[in-house]
Amino acid sequence: MSTVPPAEGPDDSPSDAQWEAFLRDAATGGADAPKEPSARARARSAGARIRRPRRPGRTRPATAWLASAAPWLAVGAVVVFGAFQMGLIPLSSTPTSGPAKAVPLPGGGTSEGDRCGAKGYHRFPLPKSATTPPRPSSGTDEPGPKLVLSHYGYEWNSGDGGRLTIGLLFATPGSKKPFHVSRALGGEGVAVEIEGPKGLVAGAHGLPVTWPSTEQAGALVDVSDGGGGEVTLPLEAVCPGHDGRSVAKSLQPPVDSHNTITGQPPYRMVVSLRDPAVGTLRASLGLPAGGNLLSANNLVLPVGS
Repeated sequence: MSTVPPAEGPDDSPSDAQWEAFLRDAATGGADAPKEPSARARARSAGARIRRPRRPGRTRPATAWLASAAPWLAVGAVVVFGAFQMGLIPLSSTPTSGPAKAVPLPGGGTSEGDRCGAKGYHRFPLPKSATTPPRPSSGTDEPGPKLVLSHYGYEWNSGDGGRLTIGLLFATPGSKKPFHVSRALGGEGVAVEIEGPKGLVAGAHGLPVTWPSTEQAGALVDVSDGGGGEVTLPLEAVCPGHDGRSVAKSLQPPVDSHNTITGQPPYRMVVSLRDPAVGTLRASLGLPAGGNLLSANNLVLPVGS
């Protein structure tokens, strides 16, 4: 005869005592499984079940927990999967883009949402060369401070839905002079503009740089020997109608079956900054005045170069 006690509690679901007794009886072949309540009964009592605190000092064997949890997990998985198929539950609780207006960004900086769709917009005044493909190398790099994009792409994060990350690399070809930029890059941070065929699709200014931990001390950062950092562009800086993953994909140049680049990326990204150390280094090298501005883009050498 079964020793399983009757159901207890406001939700009529099998209690801990019932499951533990059932497991004991099952081992000797003398019990039927406690009866699970109907789906309607489970839904009706869900609130009470969630709010009911566990009694202090009470532990539950792992086998009993698994036995009672399995039916609920199975039902939950079917419901959630169906909701995803119907598009009722978003894969992320955060938006895939920001509004069409300038808004403060998490972590610092301001979006260029009010410039969405603008063509040729840049936070800092840039020379034409800043938005054109690089020239073929002549064998020797021109001296002076340079900015290069070491990497860029989309990084998914379950906490905030994801972001675009951009690596900055400083170089000083033709010079062994020290190059120390301010941690806040002249107090203006970094500006990023991503433009597609129909205008700006993402952008922000005043973005802070995450510097390597070895370069955290003091107000200045030594980037003399190819130092650099990373900039994060949150999804709130992406214009409505676009998402971070597709924007990042469009920053990559097309390739053929042999992985050979066949053209320019669909979207052009320009990263720029201003810092007094840039102008100081240029002046010390006797270079033509170029101001404190440095910029880099994602365009590639023309095919066949």
